[in-house]
Amino acid sequence: MTRLLRAASTTLAAAVIVSVAAACGGDGPPSLPEAGSFAPGVCETLAPDLIETLRLAEADADAPAEIKALARDLTPPQEKLYGRIGAAGEYTDDLERVTTAVGFLRLRIDAGTYDPALRTEVTTTARALVDRCT
Repeated sequence: MTRLLRAASTTLAAAVIVSVAAACGGDGPPSLPEAGSFAPGVCETLAPDLIETLRLAEADADAPAEIKALARDLTPPQEKLYGRIGAAGEYTDDLERVTTAVGFLRLRIDAGTYDPALRTEVTTTARALVDRCT
């Protein structure tokens, strides 16, 4: 019986280790959503620029030149999203949070006071709106 318990314990321990490794071994951020997965209406309209915002914010960009490019590249989707706030209905507050987060990130990059937490805020707010819309 002891040999059986030891074998069962070893098997269970191996399964737990494999499960934990699989859960912790993610290769970065969650995948980008597909535009077709967004709800019709406002969300469908926001989809391309939300996806682009996430793509840019989650990209590996740590060198100073890459960070400067990030600020420049985030400008078009931010402007489009900001222009849709008035028609965002129930998503207005979420959309304002996204555009504000992008604005602070761009401002701090331009001022030479970049903080990676600002990029995290952009990603977090954009993902929250994507979650509501998909």
